[in-house]
Amino acid sequence: MIAIRKRPAASSFRPLVRCLLGLFGLPFLFTIAAYSQARAQAGGDAVYGVTTLDVAPGAASEGVALLRQYRDGALKQAGNMGVTLLQEADWPNRFLIYDAWKDQAAYDANEKAAHAAALRDKLKPIGGAPYDRRDYHVIAVGPAQAAAGGETVYMQLHLDVFPPGIDATLAAAKAVAEAARKGEGNLRYDVVKSVKPPQSHTTFLAAWRDRKAFDAYESSAYARQFRDTVGPLLGSPFDDRLYVPIN
Repeated sequence: MIAIRKRPAASSFRPLVRCLLGLFGLPFLFTIAAYSQARAQAGGDAVYGVTTLDVAPGAASEGVALLRQYRDGALKQAGNMGVTLLQEADWPNRFLIYDAWKDQAAYDANEKAAHAAALRDKLKPIGGAPYDRRDYHVIAVGPAQAAAGGETVYMQLHLDVFPPGIDATLAAAKAVAEAARKGEGNLRYDVVKSVKPPQSHTTFLAAWRDRKAFDAYESSAYARQFRDTVGPLLGSPFDDRLYVPIN
């Protein structure tokens, strides 16, 4: 069953902005004011692809092999800036591909490449859910540290907020990303925003040295503050999942 929620009225949004100002201070105002200008200048900025897919139970090994074949091809594609393959923790037939491209043209060229078409075709007989591929613009992407050992934990969070709340969400996302990168054991924390409508979709991709470091993030004041801020703005459930890397 689909739950339908009303958009927040303008009068209810103003108190939220005042609340965010109290939480994040004056930089919040500058973040919102600068966002539109930054997006207007972002024609040549990096584009991130996020693919989520399921394979049938028992086909996890085949799925891993297909993702590795895609990665081998994408890494050779012009304009590629890295490919991360992930397998959902405790649900081994669910996967995520997170790849970076120097601009939209490079991303689009990869979509038409043979290795991308091969992945889509070979997944059809073993697919357990619709193939979902989306492209995103950078909101807050910092340097990524190499994973050490086999205990690395990744988090992917997908947010869908009502349009009046997108600027507030982006400001809160930047704040939590900056704080998280300073946390013990954090390896990366990226925030990206949908290129195509609806542009109220935002994806987070973050990694920690181990589960203990991730749990510390979850219970941190800044993570709780972020959840409390975006909760009233959401148009769909707060959907965060844990993954392990595929080497």
